[in-house]
Amino acid sequence: MFRILDKSSEFCAIGVNHHPMPQSCLFVGQGRSRESLQLVSRKRNGRCRTGKIRDGKMLAWNKATWGRATAHNTLRDVTTGIIAGTKVATEMGWRVVEAVTEGDKVLTFDGGLQTVISVRRDLISADPNVTPMAHWPLDVPADALGNREAMRLLPAQSILVESDTAEDVLGDPFALIPAASLDGFRGISRPLPGGEIEIVHLEFAQDEIVFANLGALFLCKRSASVLSDMLNETAQSPYQTLSAEEADVLVGFLEVEDEGRRAPARPATRMMVVAA
Repeated sequence: MFRILDKSSEFCAIGVNHHPMPQSCLFVGQGRSRESLQLVSRKRNGRCRTGKIRDGKMLAWNKATWGRATAHNTLRDVTTGIIAGTKVATEMGWRVVEAVTEGDKVLTFDGGLQTVISVRRDLISADPNVTPMAHWPLDVPADALGNREAMRLLPAQSILVESDTAEDVLGDPFALIPAASLDGFRGISRPLPGGEIEIVHLEFAQDEIVFANLGALFLCKRSASVLSDMLNETAQSPYQTLSAEEADVLVGFLEVEDEGRRAPARPATRMMVVAA
C-alpha cells in the first residue's frame, strides 16, 4: 500500500496562509537510527549501488541586490532542485521555497529542524524546442504523492515514498526514487513546458529530506555530495536513490497495489505478484 507519511489527524496552528503543519511532522524521524534508514539501494553482491544525480552549472544570484542571473541554462543542464512555488515546512510554518534564505530552519524527515547553510538558485530556459521530453518537469496532481497541493518536479529530483512493496522486496518500507519514474502514475504527467523556471537548491550540513507541499518529501543533497557521487560510485550518504530501472519496477508494483484496492481483495494474487 502506498501511504502518506503523515498519519496524524491532529494539526498545530503554525501554518502560513492558513495551511496547518501536521503535528506529527514535528517528531517524525526523531529516535530513528541512520542504520535503520539505509534507503535503497541495498547492498547487492557486496557493492552498494548508488543512483547518480547530476546538478548542472549553477547560476548565482547577486545576493547584494537580489537580482536574477541571465537564464542561460536549460532543462538539460539542471535536472534536480525544488521548483519555485513549492512550499517547504519551516520553523515559521509553510513557506514557498524561494523565500527561504541562509540561516532559516527547515523541517527534515530525520533530523527535525535543520539550519539551511546555503541557498543556490538557477533561472533556466524551459524552451521545449531545445529540450528533449525526458528533461521536461512533471506535473503532480494534489494527493498523488501525499501532497495536498499540486506541484511540479524536475525529472532527476529524488522523492521519498513509502510502500509495502518496498518493504517486501527491499527490506525497507522507505525508498528514494527519481521523479521521472513517476510519469503516468496517479495522473502525473509531463505537459509542454515554456518560458523560464526558477530552481532553488537548499543545502544543509549533510544530505536531508525535507517536507514539501504539505506532505511530499524531497531529498536535498549538498554540492559536495553531488561531486562525490560523480567521482565515486560508492560515496557514503544516509540516503541512496534507486536507479531508474529499479524505480520503474517499484512504481509498477505500486500501480498493481492501486489496482488491487479498486478490485475485490485477492490476497493470494497479491502474494504471487510480489513473488514474481
